[in-house]
Amino acid sequence: MDRQHLVTARLDLRPISMADADRLAVLHADARVMNLLQHGVLTRPQSDALVANYEAEWPALGFGSWTANERASGRLVGLGGLRVHTGDYGVAIRLAFTPEAQGKGYGPELARAALTFAFDVAKLDRVVALTRSDNGPSQRSLEKAGMAREREIVMESGRTILVYALHNPKGAQRQVS
Repeated sequence: MDRQHLVTARLDLRPISMADADRLAVLHADARVMNLLQHGVLTRPQSDALVANYEAEWPALGFGSWTANERASGRLVGLGGLRVHTGDYGVAIRLAFTPEAQGKGYGPELARAALTFAFDVAKLDRVVALTRSDNGPSQRSLEKAGMAREREIVMESGRTILVYALHNPKGAQRQVS
């Protein structure tokens, strides 16, 4: 198994590629999932462009995003991984799960795997996560994965964003911004 393909107790995490475009277009079009993310619901062309970006990140950065599939059924339950955040935050964890998979503990499981990969394989120094102040399940997932709330940011829109962070326990290694 290559170092980018991860297996947890219940999830099979595979780097996102264009082969995933059809499955991810359905997820990206679901308002129940995407309304909690910065970009919101995506059209099929927008989804395909994002999938192409996800695929390109792996060879360019040495890290990226995974499809999250249930090991028992093979069913797509979400996506997540490490991305360079568009703000000045560095590398951020990003998680999104189908409505049927929410509340089953997949968030902390994927986040822990992503953090282990970030620190042990990609050799990153620090990883952040941004979530809305009204997204309690996301906050609990990040805390269960070992991340701590660092600060609040009030956006121009008036929405409050919480920044969570975790530093590499093995000390400074690689910073990406």
